[in-house]
Amino acid sequence: MKSHAHLGSPDIIYQGNAGPYPVLITIQPPDVVPGIAKVLVDAGSEKISRIKIQPIYYQYGSSGAPKEDAIRKVDGTDHLFEGSLWLMTFGSSSVKISIEGIKGIGTTVVPVPAVATATRVMNKTTSLGLQLMGLFLILSLVTIIGAAIRESTIPHGALSSHKGKRTSIIVMSFTFISIVSLLIFANNWWGKVESDYKKNMFKPLKLNSYIEKDNEKNILHLDIVNPSWLERKTNDLVADHGKLMHLFLIDTKGNKFAHLHPTQKDSSHFTSVLPTLNQGKYFVFAEVVHSNGMAETLTDTLLVSENINSPITDKDDFAGDVPVSSDISVIDNLKIKVTNQDKIISGKPVKISFKCTEEEGKPADLQPYLGMAGHAVVMRDDASVFIHLHPMGTISMASQYALAQKIDDNVTICGYLSDSLSTSLETSGIVDKQTISLMRLKKEYTSEIIFPYVFPKPGDYFIWVQVKHKGCIKSSKFKIKAV
Repeated sequence: MKSHAHLGSPDIIYQGNAGPYPVLITIQPPDVVPGIAKVLVDAGSEKISRIKIQPIYYQYGSSGAPKEDAIRKVDGTDHLFEGSLWLMTFGSSSVKISIEGIKGIGTTVVPVPAVATATRVMNKTTSLGLQLMGLFLILSLVTIIGAAIRESTIPHGALSSHKGKRTSIIVMSFTFISIVSLLIFANNWWGKVESDYKKNMFKPLKLNSYIEKDNEKNILHLDIVNPSWLERKTNDLVADHGKLMHLFLIDTKGNKFAHLHPTQKDSSHFTSVLPTLNQGKYFVFAEVVHSNGMAETLTDTLLVSENINSPITDKDDFAGDVPVSSDISVIDNLKIKVTNQDKIISGKPVKISFKCTEEEGKPADLQPYLGMAGHAVVMRDDASVFIHLHPMGTISMASQYALAQKIDDNVTICGYLSDSLSTSLETSGIVDKQTISLMRLKKEYTSEIIFPYVFPKPGDYFIWVQVKHKGCIKSSKFKIKAV
């Protein structure tokens, strides 16, 4: 399994604000670089006059970015705008979206890593056809040049001289050798370009996970292996939602689910005390973010050879059996209901809504969990797709923050929810108030949590939803089918 931020789920979706305008932004990044990223902006009911997009790399910032391009309104709609832009080189990058309307100008930034994960291969029929056509053109050119040398200077109707034929053969031979030499040079040049491209293709961080006993504790060790790719490091990780690593363990049967936050021992080694887990084989997904805004999901499998019965050691951790619910999950006195079980079409943005209530249908009084109203994990039943979602979408908050600092204009980013009644700079993650403003200026959210997502392909998916209620982390699991 290979991934940068999203395992098997390439589309990037962001639900937030661009200044005064609430937006839903969907971006399809290219799988080759240079490549074209497609951008779709849903501005809802806002009166928008123009939307502009601009690629901005962490390495170069606003000063090294091309000019903004206006995108067009989708025919037959008043709220949808679409456009595209080129990502020309590899690295941590983003798309800046600027919106102009009756409320003024608002700007936000969406992290879009420029990584190559594929190559383009020409089919054999086309390749053979082009080779035959090229051979025909070469022979035709050589023949035309030979005829021109041989016959262009003799009178009409006269026969070519022996000297003219000999000169023609010499020139034709020279022309053929020159063309072949040029083709060999071009082929070698293209081979080097292809070799350099393959060297720069994304190579994910690798993860080696294993368990060691320490007295009565079972310690999970996570070793990060960094294959050479660009100038990536492992000593530059930054906290996302206050944690350097978000670790998910899901048994291959999908019954046991754990969301842990290992402790960093050095730049490439993390550990975590394993909580209660059943014996069996587990999928391991570890999420980290680099200081340049590049987010990665590391994968492995872990064999738990015996049942483990240990308490949680981090108040933000969770581990337990999470049974599948059809549309309503009941945990203690909390009821979580998925409210949109309509037909979900893969490849199209969808909002998955979960309504949380207490006794007699009273809206649940939820608390922020790691700075969010809720967290969700989506995994296809064959584990080919895995993604960690928030109400803001698929992006990492730490990535958005890192890339926003490279933009000269005022930028709106998503801020953390605070446990207190007012949001402080520490809880919001804001450093420079002059360049970055918050989407959430105070503690405001309802008991209905909405996760935007694009299911990448048809199939059966499981979605785990986590909220914090009365000081406890509550987790539920639903099955969703995409067509």
